[in-house]
Amino acid sequence: MLRVNHVHVAYGDVHILWDVSFSVGEGELVALLGANGAGKTTMLNSISGLLHPQEGEIEFSGRNITRVPGHKIPALGIAHVPEGRRLFPEMTVKENLEIGSLSPPARQKRKETLEWVFTLFPVLKEKQNQMAGTLSGGQQQMLAIGRGLMALPRLIMFDEPSLGLAPVLVKHMFQLIKDINQQGITVLLVEQNVMQVLEVCHRAYVIENGRIVLSGASAELLNNKYIKDVYLGI
Repeated sequence: MLRVNHVHVAYGDVHILWDVSFSVGEGELVALLGANGAGKTTMLNSISGLLHPQEGEIEFSGRNITRVPGHKIPALGIAHVPEGRRLFPEMTVKENLEIGSLSPPARQKRKETLEWVFTLFPVLKEKQNQMAGTLSGGQQQMLAIGRGLMALPRLIMFDEPSLGLAPVLVKHMFQLIKDINQQGITVLLVEQNVMQVLEVCHRAYVIENGRIVLSGASAELLNNKYIKDVYLGI
């Protein structure tokens, strides 16, 4: 479904991604792992059209989207749940969700999709008329995910969904993402929480200093000596 081919990305003179290549098959839950500053967010922003690579190509369902502007990406079937949630705090929960369905295909099914999101996150239905800024951290993350789902994506990308959550909520958040994948939505998950992610994903790529240094099935990576030494501390 998604193919990244030899992508290089820079901010001005600062090179962030170097010759990055990876793929995500339809129906998969694939993780992009690495420390803070490794280039993970830059990669998602490039797929979303917020940045454009200096070299390389990005393909989605066989279409070259390397130069497609960001505002046209959601209509193609790609949703991006950004790091830090990026909600509109002085708008209601329902209004934040509706903003996720602005593309023509999603707008046509807004009512049905809203009910589906409320089924996934009952607390959002209870608080749909409450200002988003008054929600707890976990509820805000649910709202950010729900807003992404309102776009009716074929591929949804999560950037550090566990960031800022209490430890008791982190496992629940990853289970929600696994459940979303099991409902037929392809997932690309960016995270630093390596152990938790490898327990839910099918495959993963490890990125360090803007380069892919390791990849494999989740079970293989959980038993990989480098992963154990550098990321799991065991």
